[in-house]
Amino acid sequence: MTAVLLTFAWAVPLSEREAGKVLDGGRDRGLLAHLDGKLGDEWTAAENFLASYTTPPRRRVLRKRRLAIRVGETGLPCELVVTWHPAYHAMTLVLATTITGAAADGPSAEFDLAIAILQSLQGRETSNGEKGLHGRYGEKTFPSLLKAVTHVFEDLTRGCDLSEGLGRKGWCVELRSHDGHPPAQRVAADPRPFYGMATSDEGWRFVPREVARDALGPSWGTRSFVAAYTMAGGIVCLNSKDSEYVEHQAELMRGPFGDAEPYFGIDSEIGGLDHGMLFILERVLIRMALADQWLASMKQTGSRTRLLRGSLDDILEMLHSVLPPEIDSLERRLVTSMGVERIIAQLDRQAEAMDEETRYAYENTVSARVTRLTVVTVVLTVVTIVLGVLQVLVSL
Repeated sequence: MTAVLLTFAWAVPLSEREAGKVLDGGRDRGLLAHLDGKLGDEWTAAENFLASYTTPPRRRVLRKRRLAIRVGETGLPCELVVTWHPAYHAMTLVLATTITGAAADGPSAEFDLAIAILQSLQGRETSNGEKGLHGRYGEKTFPSLLKAVTHVFEDLTRGCDLSEGLGRKGWCVELRSHDGHPPAQRVAADPRPFYGMATSDEGWRFVPREVARDALGPSWGTRSFVAAYTMAGGIVCLNSKDSEYVEHQAELMRGPFGDAEPYFGIDSEIGGLDHGMLFILERVLIRMALADQWLASMKQTGSRTRLLRGSLDDILEMLHSVLPPEIDSLERRLVTSMGVERIIAQLDRQAEAMDEETRYAYENTVSARVTRLTVVTVVLTVVTIVLGVLQVLVSL
């Protein structure tokens, strides 16, 4: 049986002071709890194996039963993980849910439901009230999941006076099976449903197969049972890791190290946690959110201070450096697919325009100062001549 693991993420710039209000205030108001239990163990195992942080992220989870995804009377499992990334002064919100055959009804219905959830998380509202796909937060019902998450966000950031909202978003859809079969063959047979989940296109059945195949492009994977595809919305991944791989890796680690590596045994319900795809998505969204913030601040303040491209490059290099090299290529693919280069180019153009304005202002300032200096020199010369004449007249 294949389960559809769907994670939807947002990134928002957040200062250390604001992060304290969100995480500590959320704890004090009973909204957030520490990431522990099975979810915490899996997340810790993945980060310990894949990531290397100078200052580790601070992750919290929204308390159970506060946020819900419902289709009529049917509820889907739902987790919302809130993370502050101190190295980048940004916060991510990650909503995770799992769709199985039990939650969907009909051929390929799990794909259709996943696409509907993606659309709802982007703001599409139901007109069927509680009979349709809707979100719940506390005692309130919302016609879209985005509105429900937005209310959570507003509760968590109360008192922070943030100018940025849940604008930078992306998703990771992982199709999880346990048969060990090469998943790329499944995509080659019919790429349309995977294209549909990559683009949140409910009309995927009517997309020509060659169009869907060309749009998905080549797959990425460092294991025969993993195939990932990047597009503008995020990542679609097929993961068929089986028990043979888990047992082999455990035995391999016990020999030289004495214990099995917990990461290899992860069978998480969080899409993208295995193989670090979720971490990649977080960092790409963070850099986009930071770039948006810088562009907005320049337009609002009209500052003539030169925007240093090097400061952005430094952050990009930090973001690149925290994952093993073998999955760096996936991050570079996602950077291209989600249009990060376009944002950087816009920053470059803005910086160049600011440089021209600064240069023009500097030249005007220098010209004005030279003019004033010339006038002062002429006046001093005239005064000197007059004093000389007066001195001659007095001596007579």
